Order: sequence, then structure tokens, then C-alpha cells
Amino acid sequence: MLTGTRRRSSSSSFKKDIFFVFLTILAGFLITMLVLLFFSFILTKIDAPDKVIKLLSTVALGVGTYFGGYICSKRKHNKGIYRGALCGFIMFCTIVIMGSIFANTVLSFSVTSKFVLTLVCGAIGGIVGANSKFKRY
Repeated sequence: MLTGTRRRSSSSSFKKDIFFVFLTILAGFLITMLVLLFFSFILTKIDAPDKVIKLLSTVALGVGTYFGGYICSKRKHNKGIYRGALCGFIMFCTIVIMGSIFANTVLSFSVTSKFVLTLVCGAIGGIVGANSKFKRY
């Protein structure tokens, strides 16, 4: 009987973990949107070439992915690199799917570099989040 109880609590815990991962991914996208909003405000004041605009959008994606990985691994304090890279991977897949649906983008070299960027920034955020001090209130 204990085995059945453990499986249910393990399954419930697993579902809670997946739900939390998706919440942190949404938080990462929200942070990305806020950074993009800030950059767009700056770009209204100056005239920037297309390369600068692409660079700033990539920076915003990296910042959002970093914070998504950070928030995700801060809760559990273990497997930071795995949790952060998972958040980065899911954020990348979401962006590629949405980009192909709404913007008809074609896979190119920038997609490969953005994939590496999201994995690395998410993993770094996960490492920092897992190793940060935990405060209980």
C-alpha cells in the first residue's frame, strides 16, 4: 500500500513541477517582453540600423531566458543546469513555432545561434538560481 501512495504523491509532485516550469517559462517571456518594450522605447529616440535592432532582440531573448532558468531552479536548489537548459529549450521551441506560424520565418543561421544562446543563458540562470541562498519566510 505504501508503494501506491508514493506513486501518487510522486505523480502529483511531478505534475506540480511541470506546472511550475511552465509558469517560469511564462515569467521568462514576460521579462523578455518587458526588455523588448524598454528597447523599443530607446529605439524611438534614436535611428538605429537593422543589425542593432536584431542584436537588441537577441539580447532581450537572452535576458528573458536567463531569468526563466533562474526562477525555475531557485525553487528546488538542485539540477540547476538541467532545469535552466530545459526552460531555455522550451522557450526556444515556442519562439520557433510561433515565428513559423505568425511570421512565416525560415530556419537560418540565426536560429542556430539563438538556440545556443537560449540553452546557455537558461543553463547559467539555472546554475545561479540553484546556488543562490534560500530564504524561508
